[in-house]
Amino acid sequence: MSTVGASFSMLENQAILQFILKGLAFTLVISLVAVVIGILFGSILALVRNYCTGKTRVLKWLATAYIEIFRNTPLLLWIFICVVFCPSPKFLSKPMFTLTSVEVGLLFKACVALVLFTSSVIAEIVRGGLMSVNPGQMEAGRSLGLNYAQTMRMIVIPQAIKNILPALGNEMITLL
Repeated sequence: MSTVGASFSMLENQAILQFILKGLAFTLVISLVAVVIGILFGSILALVRNYCTGKTRVLKWLATAYIEIFRNTPLLLWIFICVVFCPSPKFLSKPMFTLTSVEVGLLFKACVALVLFTSSVIAEIVRGGLMSVNPGQMEAGRSLGLNYAQTMRMIVIPQAIKNILPALGNEMITLL
């Protein structure tokens, strides 16, 4: 029997196959949660970092600090910190979906670590996309009589999304 054949023959063992499928499910769930929450939180961080001025400048500094701290440190460090120091909520201390309480807790902690890291990376991607839109587009929207929020929603953000999608796709693949 060849080496490749011997490697694949172990998949005939049900216990090994279930172990591999459980790991695949863990990976997909963690990635999906991190992408969805990371896009939401990262977009908010990018908007705060780009557009908070005046009295809300403190929010801009906090967003900048968050992004720089989490983006410029290794993901493995945040996974370690979350696994060791992050407590799991009480409602996750019981078995769920054929997972033990320990596995549920680890799933939660892994999601927290990846959301923290991914949201900072996505914030920079979104910020770059927003900055790539010509400032004249904002002026054009304002001259049409749109207020600031309408101009952002109908003119700036749709153009930025076109620029964000390739980098966002790369980040999702990297996360997976």
